[in-house]
Amino acid sequence: MLESLVSLLAFLAIAVATFGMGRPILRGLGLRQEGCLATAVWSMALGLIAAGLLWTALGLVGWLYVPVIGVVTLIACVWGLGEMGHGLTVIAERPTWSGPEEAPADEPWTPPPRWLLRGVLAAAVIACAGSLIGAMAPPTAGDALCYHLELPKIFLAEHRILHLPHHDNGTFPLTAEMWYLWGLALDGGVCAQLIHWGLGVLLGLAAAVLAAPILGRRWAWVVGAVVVLTPGVNNQMTAPLNDVALAVMTTLALAAWWRAVVNEEGRRWFVVAGLAGGGALGTKYIALVFAAAVAITWLWMLWRHSGGRRLLLQGAAVVAVVAMSTGGIWYVRAAWYRGNPVYPFGNEILCKAEAAADGRETLPKSKSPLGRGPLGLAVAPWQITMEPGRFGGRGHQLGVLLLAAVPGVAFCRRLRGLGILLAVAGGYFVLWYLLRQNVRFLFPVVPLAATAAVWFWIELRRFPNRARWIATATFAGTLAVYCTVAVARSADKLAVAVGWEDRDSYLDRQEPSYGATRIANILTDPGDHILSQDYRTFYFDRRVTRENVYRRHTHYDRAVDTPAKLSRTLLDAGFTHLLLCEAVDGTGVPRDSTLSRLVDARLAEESVEDLVVWSDYHRYDRDGAIRRYRFVELCDGP
Repeated sequence: MLESLVSLLAFLAIAVATFGMGRPILRGLGLRQEGCLATAVWSMALGLIAAGLLWTALGLVGWLYVPVIGVVTLIACVWGLGEMGHGLTVIAERPTWSGPEEAPADEPWTPPPRWLLRGVLAAAVIACAGSLIGAMAPPTAGDALCYHLELPKIFLAEHRILHLPHHDNGTFPLTAEMWYLWGLALDGGVCAQLIHWGLGVLLGLAAAVLAAPILGRRWAWVVGAVVVLTPGVNNQMTAPLNDVALAVMTTLALAAWWRAVVNEEGRRWFVVAGLAGGGALGTKYIALVFAAAVAITWLWMLWRHSGGRRLLLQGAAVVAVVAMSTGGIWYVRAAWYRGNPVYPFGNEILCKAEAAADGRETLPKSKSPLGRGPLGLAVAPWQITMEPGRFGGRGHQLGVLLLAAVPGVAFCRRLRGLGILLAVAGGYFVLWYLLRQNVRFLFPVVPLAATAAVWFWIELRRFPNRARWIATATFAGTLAVYCTVAVARSADKLAVAVGWEDRDSYLDRQEPSYGATRIANILTDPGDHILSQDYRTFYFDRRVTRENVYRRHTHYDRAVDTPAKLSRTLLDAGFTHLLLCEAVDGTGVPRDSTLSRLVDARLAEESVEDLVVWSDYHRYDRDGAIRRYRFVELCDGP
């Protein structure tokens, strides 16, 4: 229980510090916000961007020390608490709307019934509570243990952002990983995981901020609730990945751009759009696809609205310069070390020799289950909803609500500003279909689709009573199912979240490689180096290199022409131990067994003294395969 409490307190400290960093930036830009919701959302977003830039700068100069991060956090926390106190004083002095039946002045139509609004918000809160329980369990997501947490762990241990030539993800945009580094510095993996949970909540609030000037404040709350209830979004709030983080930044970038272009609230919003866009670019390469979708919409607006062309051109210049200044450092770093700013994508053009050696394609057929023809595009919405396992996994599914509601917009009246959102969403979806068909890459359009879905919900009042009530009951029932699933999904994590089960026992149950990890942490010395067939390396206390990447870069296996040469070849390369992981029943995700075969060939010989097997066990993996884990020490031999 104490561990969970410490993780929660560390997360709250980061949240307050983030607000403390962002509020002065928002005030300095001279952007006045009506209501505490918008102020909090924009302040948190700007604070996250500022923190990401700060930790990146410290990492580049070699100052990533826990005491330095702690002092900065403490100062920002004190400032944040002061800002919160001032904000509460202002709110207490501000007159509030109290009419029981009348809508606030900014509501363009009758707000949702009170029972409906409260019910939807209650479902969202319960779903967030369910995902919070999941987020308080030790992280076990594969990509998190591979690089989202592993890379910041390495950077923090080395006190700098160093280049890892045998790590495929080492030159990716890593702004979200800088936020996780913050959590690792103050607590550990659970705090880092809670940061992504907090980003999920922020995504719901950001969606409400985006929808408020279009639908009105109260219906905007419904939009935010629909976003956090979306199964894939809520599920990813329990793991320290980066798709929800990306969606936060793209949503706010579009919201700021919309305010400047459509609402004409001032050109300073272009600066905010650029900062949020830079945060998106620094989070994930897929942000470039979202930028392309916005650019297509921008060109359409430039052609249609001749009177506003100057504003559009000025805005595009400001957003581009600020975004590249904010998130471009990661692309410069990738170009410096890899010769390709978007490594490994586009290697066939930018790095032909390396692409030929790797044998990897930017657009492999395996990443496009529907192909890339017009028929596949037409059936894509149905396919990704009904068969999400083909597109990256059921854990990232978008659910049936968006599929059922968004097409209904065709029967609704035109709404000012909604067409822009739909144009961006449509352009992004087409580009997504042509590039990589992974359903979690669609998270940036979830707030846009949710806004359209809620507009259809609003327009249902123009339908006959029976049809309206059936549709409303269907909407509410679907959201209730989403809420139930979110709670049920985290049921097996409740014990460890509240301290009834210790974290080591939980990891023994849930993480197949953890048994070998514990043996390795006991037997190895600080300077040892492990070559691992398993990609999950976060819990190792020693340096770990993934075998498939190392083999692809060095072709070490070609030098092992006899089994006896294996140990010496790897020892000369600096490795001291091996972690072998292979499926024993031929099921599950296939993994290359080159190293296992080389070790088996050596162990099959007599008088083997250069390999010592310290651990050998079988475990079920998450893909359903039974895998054999062996931890092997390399020795000099006789």
